[in-house]
Amino acid sequence: ELEADFGGFEVPGCPGCGEGMIKPDVVFFGDVVPEARKKAAMDAVEGASGVLVVGSSLAVLSSFRLVEAADRLGLPIAVVNVGETRAERQGIEVIKIEEQAGPVLAALAAI
Repeated sequence: ELEADFGGFEVPGCPGCGEGMIKPDVVFFGDVVPEARKKAAMDAVEGASGVLVVGSSLAVLSSFRLVEAADRLGLPIAVVNVGETRAERQGIEVIKIEEQAGPVLAALAAI
């Protein structure tokens, strides 16, 4: 449970125009993924020796497409997630670690 008071937090305004707010260079849930970023992600999958999915149900199509591509390429796909993923429901073979991501990643980092 989070006990911090964020009531006084202010989103910084744009120093350039003074109008809008500064937004980090990330894609928030519901945002459109820029084409260049989609291509870079697909290129990374096509050049990979395997794919690791961490903490995602793959419900969002843009991430699921990467797993579909890995499957078509015959790449091994490992998933660290609590609960079934879209890949599993679609019959894609995955190496599944049914655990919370934090402890698994900490254990991997300690190796």
